[in-house]
Amino acid sequence: MLTALLDHKKLEREMEARALKQEEFAERIGITDRHIRNLKERDTDVSSSLLYRISKEFGLPMESMLVLKQGDEAEG
Repeated sequence: MLTALLDHKKLEREMEARALKQEEFAERIGITDRHIRNLKERDTDVSSSLLYRISKEFGLPMESMLVLKQGDEAEG
């Protein structure tokens, strides 16, 4: 089964391209800087509202911030 997750590499690249610090970006999208750190560590399942705020901040379509991962069939 495919799962759509927030692409942590894309998040980091977009933040770097805009010279955004974790604390600044976290405040702008309404989460903690610790949450941003966690999002930058690995591909993560996020709520649609958080994905919307992130993509709006970058001026990108929501789907461009996602990566598709093949889930373990045994977990289903």
